Amino acid sequence: MKLLACRTLEDEINAVSSGSVDCDFLEYGLHNTPAKLKEELQKRIDGTPGCDTILLGYGLCSNGTAGLCSDRHKLVVPRVHDCISLLLGSRELYDQEFGKCPGTYYLSKGWIDQKGDPVSSFRRYCERYGERKALRFIRQEYANYKRIALIHTVTNSGAYVRYSMKVADFLGLEHTELEGSLRYVRKLIAGEWDDEFLIISPGETVSLEQFIDFSRPACR
Repeated sequence: MKLLACRTLEDEINAVSSGSVDCDFLEYGLHNTPAKLKEELQKRIDGTPGCDTILLGYGLCSNGTAGLCSDRHKLVVPRVHDCISLLLGSRELYDQEFGKCPGTYYLSKGWIDQKGDPVSSFRRYCERYGERKALRFIRQEYANYKRIALIHTVTNSGAYVRYSMKVADFLGLEHTELEGSLRYVRKLIAGEWDDEFLIISPGETVSLEQFIDFSRPACR
């Protein structure tokens, strides 16, 4: 098997796999342009010889995985909207947190390490547009958020807690910490592919409907 995953999940995947599966990590910035994410994933799939199954460390990710296919490989995709469910351990736990506070911006060690957080975005905006415009862009971008939630999976390091609190202070939001789980990632790598996963046979295509309609069984 081979696993293609976002670099923000690298620590979680390495903690579970211990070198048992060939991993190829893609830059997190591809999330910002789902069409480019899909293009790069398809390129990696098409360029992978010598294995029967390709695991994807992605969910639907703004349609970044919808439309993927392979003539040679079986594709296994977590049946979630994005990596937050993977970090929390299940789609149900994500739905519970969404019910408590829909306006939550989630952070993890991987997202902070990859500078995929609002403070890092603000710094990039400053370099490109200047501080005044950057502040306006940030206020607009995060206007509907109410809290910052740091998900703990592979570490409870105080440095990440302090940084996530800095992000919350910067945006004027509440801050909370959530205990994550490696359960979903472990199932993906261990081959425990039940209805929490899409199993796409060679010649078939990943579709949007398979993620959003749980009344339909996952492809086999």
